Amino acid sequence: MEQLAQTDRLANYEIPGGGHGGPNTPAITDGPVLKRGARLVPVPGENKGNSDGPGFEYAEHCYMGDAIALTLSDGRTVTARDHPFTLENELSVTYGQINALAGDFYGTSDPISDGSDDNSQRDRFTRAYMALAGKDSRQPKEAVEILRILQEEVDAVNDALAKHQDPSVAYNSLPDETGTFDRLTSSRSETPKYTDLARINWDHFGADARTAYNAGHSAAIDVAVRGELETAYTMNAFADHYLEDSFSAGHLRVPRRYLHSSDYVSFADLCTKLMHDEDNAIGLTVRNPAGETWTAYGDKRGLDLANDENSKRCSRALQVSVDEIYNAWKTKTTPSKASYGAWTHAPTLESALGPQTLAPLFQGEKRRAVIKNRRAWAFTSNWSFMGTFIECYWWSGWWKYPITMDGPHHTQHGSDIAATATDPTKCKIYCQDTSGVIREYTFDADWKETETTIFSAKLGTPLAVVGWDSGNEVRAYCVSNDGYLGEWCYSSRESSWYAGFLTGSKFGIDDFGDGTRSSAGLAAVSWSDDTGRHIRVYARDPDSGKIQEYRSGNPWTKGSTLPSTATLGSRIAAACWQQDDGIHIRVHYQTSSGTVEEHYLDGSWSMRENSVDALPYDSSIAAVRW
Repeated sequence: MEQLAQTDRLANYEIPGGGHGGPNTPAITDGPVLKRGARLVPVPGENKGNSDGPGFEYAEHCYMGDAIALTLSDGRTVTARDHPFTLENELSVTYGQINALAGDFYGTSDPISDGSDDNSQRDRFTRAYMALAGKDSRQPKEAVEILRILQEEVDAVNDALAKHQDPSVAYNSLPDETGTFDRLTSSRSETPKYTDLARINWDHFGADARTAYNAGHSAAIDVAVRGELETAYTMNAFADHYLEDSFSAGHLRVPRRYLHSSDYVSFADLCTKLMHDEDNAIGLTVRNPAGETWTAYGDKRGLDLANDENSKRCSRALQVSVDEIYNAWKTKTTPSKASYGAWTHAPTLESALGPQTLAPLFQGEKRRAVIKNRRAWAFTSNWSFMGTFIECYWWSGWWKYPITMDGPHHTQHGSDIAATATDPTKCKIYCQDTSGVIREYTFDADWKETETTIFSAKLGTPLAVVGWDSGNEVRAYCVSNDGYLGEWCYSSRESSWYAGFLTGSKFGIDDFGDGTRSSAGLAAVSWSDDTGRHIRVYARDPDSGKIQEYRSGNPWTKGSTLPSTATLGSRIAAACWQQDDGIHIRVHYQTSSGTVEEHYLDGSWSMRENSVDALPYDSSIAAVRW
């Protein structure tokens, strides 16, 4: 299985002969290089839109489980992803892969937490584990095929991490494989098929997830005490799935048992997914037994930057869990259930159920009174499962990606707008929404919004964009959330936008800091010649107040400084063209007197004042060439 590791991948410019930002150009990295294995190959597939199946995210479980350290019987310590296990049925899998397949793909029709006592729960856990590990005519072929299909998810998450994108963006574009998994698992004789496991999956939620983990961890400890360390590790990997679910916001306060029905089409179970997805996307403030607080997100956002603190705490819990297995094997002693160390790192259920900015969609047997008011803790008894699902999923639009506290995105008031022509009759425009995300709209006979998130920038950012190769290459410029010039790159050879070299150069820019307009304007021009692709970006220098030119390269460098001081907040416009005698550039901006000056490059820089009256400060300025 290809492993997940985070890298920085940045665009490259001004390379002789071209190749700008492509997959074969050098990359700057400040983390481990993406490690790609060859044991399971990626599966080509067409993008079919959002995944709306009931399953939860495989790659996140796999990533977390494979990142821990295992101490082997000879005392060596290895990273879990580098130590595959061979199960009883000859299936070769890593700790993380077992962790990810547990419960979602392999289990029984008897939920672990339904056991009447500890012994019954351990027995149910062992039978669930053996559905994956035991000898069966379908194994290991079935599990290998499931992993092969899931490779597309792993590839997408790897790609997002490598490009500094949140993996939740990648999940939005993955096809829904629910039908594929159902067909693959439908002829099982004893183990329920994929969707049938999802319909009875309360072992993954709330107090039941804790019961399921405790049962599995206890069973694994018993096997370790008997001297079977490798088997104990594989059983604990299965149990750790439920521990990880206990760090996922959408698994903490959903009343899963109440939201269940045995009907063939169960709107109650579908309502589980509504609250699950909402809590995961928006997040909950949680607290551990030591009183430490943080924000937890969940499935599809498990590896997002916003969830970094929660992920680190989950990783510590997983390490404690697996270390207890080794200690039990080494000392031949069995710790009490009350002493299991993982729970000292996990969110308490009381904190998740307590006061939150996000009001729960369901509380007990009541539903949030106003579905679209996610802040209001007011509930009603006058509702139905079917009506709620139809209103939320089909009518409201509030469960479309990205799910936010205040519903579908709207364009930020006063947003800057940038455009690039991709063809004589086609173009792309960019603006910012109220959440800070940059949105793309394309015109090709009619207007269409790009569904996936492009990138985020500081709220109120100026925007500039250049494009070439009929829109197959686009570079967008903005102010990053940390107040520096930012560059984001699109290439038709890549699956998503990624950070460019300018982002890593840390050039400062004027900052108003008022949440509505972060800085003066930006302008950019681009051209190519026999030495490669060239880009120039123009912005007001925060120290001198003059317009500074930035030249593309690895790294970007400062170029010419235009002589006149620009008024604070001045918009900037630029245009360029090529002739036999070289490149010609025009840059326009507003001075402190309110007049608009033109600075032009015709071999060398010169200046002239435009023949227009003084304009109100902060006036928009645009330039075109023909």
